[in-house]
Amino acid sequence: MKEKVAVIGMGVSGAGVLLAYQKELPQHPEVQIEITCFDVPESFGRGKPFREKSEHALNNSRSHTISYDYSHEEDFVEWLQAQGLMVPEYASRRLFGDYLYDRTQALVKELQVQVIETSVVALDWLQDLQQWQVQIKESNGEVAFYYYDRVHLCCGELPSTDIYNLKGHVRYIHEPYPLQQFSEQGPKAGDHVAVIGTGLSALDVYKYLYDECGVRELELFSRSNYFPTVRGQEDQAYKCQHLTKESAKQLMAQQNGNFTLDNFDEMLSKELAEVGIDFQLYKERFFQPGIKGVLVSYHNPDLVTLMQHVMLQASSILTEAWPAMNEPDRREFNETYHKLLVNLRNPMPNDSAVELLKGVKQSEIRVLDGVEEIEALEPSPAGVGPYFVLRGEGLEVMVDWVVNATGMDMSLRDVSESPLLQHLLYQRMVQVDSAGGLSLNFETLNLLSPRFGEWPTLHGHGVLVGGAIYQNNSTFKIQAQAHRLVKRLLADQ
Repeated sequence: MKEKVAVIGMGVSGAGVLLAYQKELPQHPEVQIEITCFDVPESFGRGKPFREKSEHALNNSRSHTISYDYSHEEDFVEWLQAQGLMVPEYASRRLFGDYLYDRTQALVKELQVQVIETSVVALDWLQDLQQWQVQIKESNGEVAFYYYDRVHLCCGELPSTDIYNLKGHVRYIHEPYPLQQFSEQGPKAGDHVAVIGTGLSALDVYKYLYDECGVRELELFSRSNYFPTVRGQEDQAYKCQHLTKESAKQLMAQQNGNFTLDNFDEMLSKELAEVGIDFQLYKERFFQPGIKGVLVSYHNPDLVTLMQHVMLQASSILTEAWPAMNEPDRREFNETYHKLLVNLRNPMPNDSAVELLKGVKQSEIRVLDGVEEIEALEPSPAGVGPYFVLRGEGLEVMVDWVVNATGMDMSLRDVSESPLLQHLLYQRMVQVDSAGGLSLNFETLNLLSPRFGEWPTLHGHGVLVGGAIYQNNSTFKIQAQAHRLVKRLLADQ
C-alpha cells in the first residue's frame, strides 16, 4: 500500500525533503510513496530568499561552497558551467534561485510528484481516518481537500518583525523583498530613506535603493547596530581541534544526553588558546557596533577569517547540542555568544563592505545609534513629506520612507498573514518553542502539540523550527536533517 506524503512549502526545505526521498527510495524498492507538493508558483523551487529577480541581492557564501545537494558541494558550479555561464565569486540570489528551480523540477519529474501550485490554508488531523486533511483555496475561490498519511511542514516564510508598529502606513515598506518593488512604487531620487536593520537584508536594500532608485540620503540602524563581519580569505582554512562534533557527542554520552554551557565555554576556550586568541580582547577590539565594526573586520581579514571558521564550527556543533541544553544555559548562551556568533557566521561579501564604506565616506549613508521610536507624521496640505520622524536621546531625523529589513519574527506572536500557521496554533496542533519557531523533537523531527503530544507523522523543517534547532538557516544543515529523517522513516517501513 502506498504511503501518501504531503510536502507543504517548496523552498530550500521542501526541495531538501524531495532530495532525501530521491536518495533513499532506491535503497528500499519495497516501499511505495506517493508525494504531493504545495506552494505558490513564485516560490516553488525557490522559496522566499531565492525568488529575487534583482542582481543586487547576493549570496553571502562563495559559489563553490553552496549547492542544492549537501553531499555534492560543486553541483552549483557544474550547473553554471553546463549553462555556459561564468562562475562568479558570489552569485546573485536570482541566479541561485534559477539553479534551485531547475534542480527541483528534475526531482519532481524523477519522483513523479504531484504539484499543486497554491498555498495551504489549513491542516487537520482526522482521528477516525488516521490521516491529515490538507485544505486549499483554489483560484476560483472554491475550497478543496486532500488526504495524506504523512506531512512535511516546510513553510518557512515567517512574518517580519514590526518593531515600531508602522505596518499599514503607505510609506512604510514592511517586507523588503522582492527588491524590484522599490522601482515600481517606492523611494526615488531625492527621497530621504530610513532602513531598519543592519544585517544582510538591509545591505541588499541599501544597494538596490542606491544603484537602481538613485537614493542618496539613507539612514541605517537596528537595535544592536552590529553589521555582519566581512567574508574572510578563502585560502585560510582552519580545522578545529577541540571544538568538534566528536567531542560534543562524547560529553553528551557521559552526561546522560545533556550538554551544558560550561561544556561549550571549555571547548571554545581550548580552541581559541590553540590559535592564540583571547576571547574578551577580541570582543572588545573587533565586535563593535556601527561602521567601526565593519572597518576593523575589513582591515584585519586574517584574524576575522579564523574567528569565522571557529564560530561556523560552533554553530555546527550546536545543531545537536542545543536541544541538549537546559533553558537557563540557553538564555545565558544567547546573552554571551549569540550576537557575536551571528556576526561571524553570516558575513557579508567583500564587495558589499566596499560599497557600504564608500557610501558612508561620501556622507550618503549614515548609521544612526539609539533610535527609540518612529512617529508617523501627517502629510502637509501639499501632500509632501517628511512622513516620519526618528527619535532618540539627542536624535531627531525626518525621513520620507521607512523600509523594514529586520528579518523574521520567530516569536510567532502575529501570524495573521499565514492562515496555515494561524490555524495550527489556534487549534493547538503545534506549539511555539521557547526559543522561537515551532517546537519539535530534534531526534525524530516530529512536531510537538500541547493537545496531542509528539506527532509521529507531522515533521518540521528549516526556519520554521529555527528556535528548537539553533540557527537552522543553512541549506546544507536543512538538507542533512531531512535526509536523516527520511532515511529513518523508510527503514522503519
